[in-house]
Amino acid sequence: MNRREALSRVSLMLGGTLSAPTLLAFDRWNQMTPESRVNSPSILNEEQREIMARVAERIIPKTDTPGAIDVGVPAFIELMLREGYTKPVQDTFLTGLGDLAGKGFLTASADQQTTLLKQVEAQTLANAKAGSVSFWQLIKELTVWGYFTSEAGIKSSFDYQPIPGKFEAIKIRPGQKDFMYGNQV
Repeated sequence: MNRREALSRVSLMLGGTLSAPTLLAFDRWNQMTPESRVNSPSILNEEQREIMARVAERIIPKTDTPGAIDVGVPAFIELMLREGYTKPVQDTFLTGLGDLAGKGFLTASADQQTTLLKQVEAQTLANAKAGSVSFWQLIKELTVWGYFTSEAGIKSSFDYQPIPGKFEAIKIRPGQKDFMYGNQV
């Protein structure tokens, strides 16, 4: 499986399983004015911000296409976390970042960071409770959401058409990017 297939499958999987806090964040975000989105103080310190950026980049690394940092996913996560989520969800996220800081995430090598994140994922799956949200679930959702709602992220993965034309069935050639708005046969 190549990266594009993996991202497509992850986005499809997340598209059907967004957590309730993320769905509530959509609603809160839509209720805010643009001024209030920009003028709110940050809830992350520099260390937390760096850990969040590196985790996002481990989830969607830069290859021949832009990575999570290249398309601005860390800023997106911070904004959504600050403005879209409730205090208990924010606290869950900050606790997850604190746990990674305590395990030396920033001083670890790339391979060690990946191993730490696999451990976090395994612990999250082992401790999953219905109706609860985890740090790992939040950061994965926000990373994929931020990536695929950025212009660079969507253009690197799909044949982006900002104004879809008429419906016309076409055959996708091998290696051709998928179309964002249907049309494929």
